[in-house]
Amino acid sequence: MGVIRRAASLATVPLGTGARLAGAATRTALGANRTAVYEAATAASIDAAVATLSRIKGPAMKFGQSLAVFSGVLPDHLAEKFRALEQLYESAEPEPFAKLASLLDVVPAGVLRVAPTAVAAASLGQVHRGVWTAADGTTTDVAVKLRYPGARRNAKSDMAQLRALLPLISRLLPSLDLKALLEEHGERLTEELDYRNEAGWMTRFAQAWAAEAVHVPAVLFASESVLVTEWMDGTPLGELIAAGNATTAAASRQAERDRAGDLLARFTLGSISRVGAMHADPHPGNYRLLADGRLGVLDFGSVAHAPGDRGVGAFTRLFVLTSYLAHHHRYAELRQVWVDAGMASEKVTQDALVDVLDIDRTGERATPYDEGVFDFDPSWIAPSSEKWANPGAAMEGARVIRFPPDYLLEHRAVMGMFALLTALRARVAMRDILDQTLDELGVLDDLEVTAG
Repeated sequence: MGVIRRAASLATVPLGTGARLAGAATRTALGANRTAVYEAATAASIDAAVATLSRIKGPAMKFGQSLAVFSGVLPDHLAEKFRALEQLYESAEPEPFAKLASLLDVVPAGVLRVAPTAVAAASLGQVHRGVWTAADGTTTDVAVKLRYPGARRNAKSDMAQLRALLPLISRLLPSLDLKALLEEHGERLTEELDYRNEAGWMTRFAQAWAAEAVHVPAVLFASESVLVTEWMDGTPLGELIAAGNATTAAASRQAERDRAGDLLARFTLGSISRVGAMHADPHPGNYRLLADGRLGVLDFGSVAHAPGDRGVGAFTRLFVLTSYLAHHHRYAELRQVWVDAGMASEKVTQDALVDVLDIDRTGERATPYDEGVFDFDPSWIAPSSEKWANPGAAMEGARVIRFPPDYLLEHRAVMGMFALLTALRARVAMRDILDQTLDELGVLDDLEVTAG
């Protein structure tokens, strides 16, 4: 899709929204029910936005994925439409290899053979399988990631057009600073468009986790638009998630699901202290349980690192501290942690924050911190997850909660981890992992001293 056609597609959404709202005003003036008319106009505008974001690869599509996490603030019939954006990653169609083959001209001649059929496609590029031949003649099966031609040009155009969508989205999510979120998205996207950044992160994560049960494929070649890494075989998390619905114990593969869940939690939360960054694309397709029991991790295009003045780990620290303090009923400290993190106004009261976060003061409802080994059965998450997984929901409830834009990727990493643990129905020693995270972040001793 040419840049002009992309811009035109995005531009039709705010124009159509304006026409629908004008029509709604006219019908209201003629006696129609105001709530019903404006709700219908809003629903039609969401349909148009989702359809457009679904059709266009690149920045527009990725921003739609980012916004989908806030869908819990909307009425159910509108949220369902918005959540369709969460599936964009899985439904992206690959481009014909002939359109991308010239990208491989930067690779040294004679070292790489690429299969023309893509094995995966996402918003900015697609992956092919290939064979790399080293100078000594040895061969390695590889994954070849190719960035779509024109992706950088499309990014500039899409970001400009997405700004035109903000008034519509702001009507749906009024408590979010969407302009700041979009700018944060743009900054991270600029990094993701250069595959040399991803190669650097893969090398750093591989080195940091080399002595642990986590494997990151080695990088063999990287340019701005081509990334060649070791091919990694293993059991995708999606396969283990499907096994969790099996009717027999043998078919359910519980031990494998538990192993994958344990390593996923340790990798996600432990990367802050080991790497100073977090893998921020928690999609089932980006993880493999390897034959030797290690967790394989793919796709480091989206990495949370050193955002804003708070530094990477700020949201993780907030989350694990909240888990610890809620378990120990230390609500005054919990409130202060939220204020210090920039997530709550000084005006918020202790009781209001506890209510907004849906913290159970009775102890009747177990949380991941409450038990030695926590069973991530889907039933656990329903009562309270929306307040964490959809920060906008908390904002709408309390009117005093904030969501700093520089938390966006880290929030996605942590909450995506919990979503995957729940999808896996894994049994994980989360209290130990959360305590280890607090210790690595340098706050556990202070918490215990305060309690004493």
